[in-house]
Amino acid sequence: MQELNLTDGDLTHRQEIVQLLKMSIEQGWKYSYVTKIRNRVTTHSLRLVSLNVQGGTFCVESDSMDRESLSGKTIMFRGQSGGVSIVFQSKMSEGDSVGNGGSSLHDFGLPYKIACTQLRKTVRVNLERDRDVPVTLYLTTGAMIEGTVMDISTSGAKFRVNENLGNELKNLQIVDACKINLTDELVLQCGVQLIGMINDDGANISFLRSQFVHMKTEDEDKLESFINTALQQQDSGDPASA
Repeated sequence: MQELNLTDGDLTHRQEIVQLLKMSIEQGWKYSYVTKIRNRVTTHSLRLVSLNVQGGTFCVESDSMDRESLSGKTIMFRGQSGGVSIVFQSKMSEGDSVGNGGSSLHDFGLPYKIACTQLRKTVRVNLERDRDVPVTLYLTTGAMIEGTVMDISTSGAKFRVNENLGNELKNLQIVDACKINLTDELVLQCGVQLIGMINDDGANISFLRSQFVHMKTEDEDKLESFINTALQQQDSGDPASA
């Protein structure tokens, strides 16, 4: 799996669009769609259920959708998880067989473009240049993976693991939490979602891009202070650890 670039911008390659939608289903992203009647805009929650890549469709579950009123119209969808928001448009599939007979399931055509936005503009600091910062990843199976932090921001981090995790992490959702020892006094423990993985078969290394979830406010404040201090030391050329 290649790492998705979920910074501000548009995804237009079909493979990346499919990968992002699959990941959002696995991670249970919050989804909604928008309707406009006259000048009134209304947001309705829904669930992204599945993808039919060969058929070029995705399936949603919603009790509020009315096939007759939405047929032929372009619908705006929104998805959100952690610090990332996505927006895309699609039309209900003409072969929406699952939506017939009063079903709450509906088929839509795969979008040609997904707009990605970082909800929190955060500064990212490189930690590899000064020292190794250890991280422990906790899996839903009870297993643990040890690695080091390559860079970090208040919304997420990039990890390096000296092991090819291609087989162990076929499902990125299996990673549930992390523990990062930034300093002797600052140890972060919070939920985490993997949003991308790159495996180097030759070097037997995996690089993991993650987003933090369920981080305590006081820990986020401490992390922001740590990042600011580290950036000041790096700008001044001071090799001392933060």
